[in-house]
Order: sequence, then C-alpha cells, then structure tokens
Amino acid sequence: MRRTLHCSQRTTCWNSWHRWSVIALVAYAFLATAAALERTAQATRDDPCEADLVPLSSHELLRLLRALILPPPRRDRDHLLWWSTWRRRHQHRARPCHRRWHVPADTTP
Repeated sequence: MRRTLHCSQRTTCWNSWHRWSVIALVAYAFLATAAALERTAQATRDDPCEADLVPLSSHELLRLLRALILPPPRRDRDHLLWWSTWRRRHQHRARPCHRRWHVPADTTP
C-alpha cells in the first residue's frame, strides 16, 4: 500500500521516507552501541596510552568510518565538469516539461 503526503505542491512517498528513516535510526543505534562497547572496554583496560583520551563517541566513530573505510567521493576536475554538464543538460530538457505541467495550474481559477 502506497501513501502519499501532499504538502505545498510536493508529493513524498511515505514508503521511501519511512525506509530511509529506519535505516538512519539503525545506523545510529549501531554507532551508539559500538561507542558504548568501546567505552566499557576502555574502562577495563589499563593502557597508559589511553589514559588521557576521552572515550569514543558515536560522532567520532562515524568520522573514523567515513575516513578509513568508505571510499572517498569522486571530486576530481573531470568528474565535476561532467556532472555540471549533465545537470545543465537535464535542466534544459526539464524546463519545457515543467512549464507545460504548470500551464493548467496557472489557468485554473
């Protein structure tokens, strides 16, 4: 069953909104659990190197995950130029469709 929310001429599919919200909550729960486990493990270790460190937070774990595990985004010059060209071409094709779509809305009393 698909539900849609209509708000200021925008339609949002409830299923996709719900799916991404659940994924974000699960990811945050994973990071919070990992941070709590690390905090517990750090308390039981007597490592002098970690004596002056604050425990890992979920935000710090996310930063480390992005920096060490996830591949870096492609932001080289050629890719940026290609993306700019593609976006401008798409906007050029979408502009007449957008105007045709909104003509009946402008003429309706």
